[in-house]
Amino acid sequence: MRIHRVVLNDFRGVGSADIRFAVDGVTIVQGPNEVGKTSIADAIDMLINDPDSSGKSRIKGAQPVGRDVGPRVQMEFETGPYRLTYAKQWIRGASTELTIDAPVHEQLTGRAAHDRVEAILAETVDVALFAALRQQQGVSLDQADLGASDSLGRALDRASGGDLAGDDPGGALIDAIDRERLEWSTPTGAANRARTDLRDAAAAAREEAEGQRAALDALDARADDHRRLMREIEANAAAEPDMRARLDARESELATVGAREALVRELDQAAGLAEAAAAAARQARATRAALITAVTAGEERLDAIAHEAQRDGVRMGEALTRRDEAAALLTDAVEVARTGEASFITASRDAQHLRDVLDLELMGERRDRVRAAEVEIAEADAVAGGPGPDARLMDLIERANLDEAVARGRVEGAGARLRIDADSAQEVLANGAVHRLGPGDHVVIDINAGDALEVTGVVRITPEGTGDADRDALRSAARNLAGLLVQAGVPAGAGVDGARSMFRAREDAGRRAAAAREARTQALRDLTVEEMDDKLVRGRDRVARYGAGRPAGVAVPGSIDDANAARARAEDARDAARRAEDAARQSHAAADAAVRNLQAEASERTGRLGAETARLDADRGALEAARAATPDDALAAEEDRATAQAHGARERHHGEAAALAADDPEMVRAQVTNQRGALDRLVRERNEMALLAERMAGEISQQGDEGLADRAALADERAAAAEDDLARAEARASAADLLHEVMTRHRDLARRSYVAPFRDEVERLARLVFGGGTSVAIDHASLRVVSRTRGGVTVPYEALSGGAREQLAIIGRLAAATLAA
Repeated sequence: MRIHRVVLNDFRGVGSADIRFAVDGVTIVQGPNEVGKTSIADAIDMLINDPDSSGKSRIKGAQPVGRDVGPRVQMEFETGPYRLTYAKQWIRGASTELTIDAPVHEQLTGRAAHDRVEAILAETVDVALFAALRQQQGVSLDQADLGASDSLGRALDRASGGDLAGDDPGGALIDAIDRERLEWSTPTGAANRARTDLRDAAAAAREEAEGQRAALDALDARADDHRRLMREIEANAAAEPDMRARLDARESELATVGAREALVRELDQAAGLAEAAAAAARQARATRAALITAVTAGEERLDAIAHEAQRDGVRMGEALTRRDEAAALLTDAVEVARTGEASFITASRDAQHLRDVLDLELMGERRDRVRAAEVEIAEADAVAGGPGPDARLMDLIERANLDEAVARGRVEGAGARLRIDADSAQEVLANGAVHRLGPGDHVVIDINAGDALEVTGVVRITPEGTGDADRDALRSAARNLAGLLVQAGVPAGAGVDGARSMFRAREDAGRRAAAAREARTQALRDLTVEEMDDKLVRGRDRVARYGAGRPAGVAVPGSIDDANAARARAEDARDAARRAEDAARQSHAAADAAVRNLQAEASERTGRLGAETARLDADRGALEAARAATPDDALAAEEDRATAQAHGARERHHGEAAALAADDPEMVRAQVTNQRGALDRLVRERNEMALLAERMAGEISQQGDEGLADRAALADERAAAAEDDLARAEARASAADLLHEVMTRHRDLARRSYVAPFRDEVERLARLVFGGGTSVAIDHASLRVVSRTRGGVTVPYEALSGGAREQLAIIGRLAAATLAA
């Protein structure tokens, strides 16, 4: 591929650029950072690879910031026999245009144009080499993998003396081997899906055969199990009569044990009644003692309450005195705090007033900056909107100027320049002008095709050529240029330089307007002009009105710092007064709480006194009534009698219960339960075995009728067939792998012959950088430098300095490009 021209419009930061590449040699594009050099390579990538409908992030990133336009790229290039002009525009006004000038003229648009270019590049460009030789800015510079390039391989084969003029001999055979190998194996040599499917099919068939055989074996085992189960059923039925006889004997023993347990329960109930009577007697005697104790304790509590009332009367007098003193202190502290709060409010308002004055000054300065920016915007917009070409028209003017210069060059090139030396006096007539020459004089004359040159009386010369057509083209180009200058509003006689000057003036005005708008935005910040003016009016009014309600006799501080200091002092004084007030309130609250507590205690004590008196009277009445009904000594005698009777009843119960426990009734009961359970299990197991035997007989009969043996034989046949298919596939795969290994080994040996010419070219270039005597070792598969030898010292590539590695990486690319070209 050879690129002749690339045109960018509205691509990232490039408004318009036209890059023409030299026909021979190397074209270097240079300029300061961020001027758009990298954008050229990126634009070529996007033009070739991305359809105009693409929404990739790099497409969006190519749109100029802050402008709603579509980036456009146009490229003129040759590849193989084709000469093309290819253009795309993305995002806004998306389009694709293709013009093929050779070998056959074609014009395509849209997706058809994109697909056509892809097909041409696939036909004419060694994609692997094209990718390997490119180096993008910002990407680590490492060696390219050149081993996959067909065109470089053919070039190296020719350079090494081979006869490979077209494709690799044997390539078709290797491709056929690879196709056969890939029918059964993956590129890495593992079994592919086809082989694994055959393996799975063989395994499944063998598994099915083994399953059918296992089912047949299971059927035989099932018949053996049925016969064994029938013998177990007969043994079970024979054991039942003996088990029933043992159960009857145990149940008779259990009836005798039940009668004895009933007697023990009756004795327990009688002992319980006697113990309850004894407990009631003890409770009656305890209740009498509690009444006596309660009367004594009530009399003691009434004495204690009377003593507390006498003591708390003295404490109440002291608490009332402390509360009056605390109230007086609180009144003084409240007045001091109110005065401090008023002073602090005045100082705070003074500080805010001075801040308002400063804010008003700053807002006025911002408003002045807004006015200045608006004047600059108006002036710049007037220039930017005035006469002069825009970017598109300026591009047309530059192209027309170039076309006019080319046409003028052709006209001038079609003519000739003659020097005439006179040996004697002569008159020379050229283009209507007469030149008189004396002996030894000379004249230089420019002539074109069709012009007449006459030496009077000696000779007449009329050059012939294609000058008329060239002059017509020149006149057409000049008219086109003049029309564009008029369209752009360029004054007569100013020419292209005038158009350029007007274009630069408009661009400069646009930049000034943008800067002024940015300055206005910075000055306004989050406000509009109306909001700023409103703030100024309200601020002036607020400043003017301050002082109307301010205390007289105290001057406003002279500065914000003084006001802040006064406010801080007032705040300290106010806070101290508040703390003193809080302390006074706490003292007063504590004294008042002490009074209220004593009052509450007195009220609570009065209530307790009434309650204790009433309770004592009730306890005394109850004690007198109880003694009248039963004297204290009669209660003691009744308790002794009931206790002795309860003790005798409990001893009789314990004796009978011990005798019963010695005979272990629970053991008898457990034996009956076990005998019943064993008999139930025996009958249940026999019934379950009968059902199982019946079901097993049905299954054996059904499976025998279904031809299980025939199915097992058929499954064995299918398994053998699947294993035969697998064996044939494995044999073909092994043969293909062997052919692949042999052919690849021989092709690898052939490729080793490529290394010599490539190494010679790399060493030729390396000696220009590292000095004479430099040699390198090359990997034959990837054509990468493995090591460098200089001055008899060999250093592996990875051990070289970063600069040396980068230099060798570039040298490898240059060598490949030179050989392929």
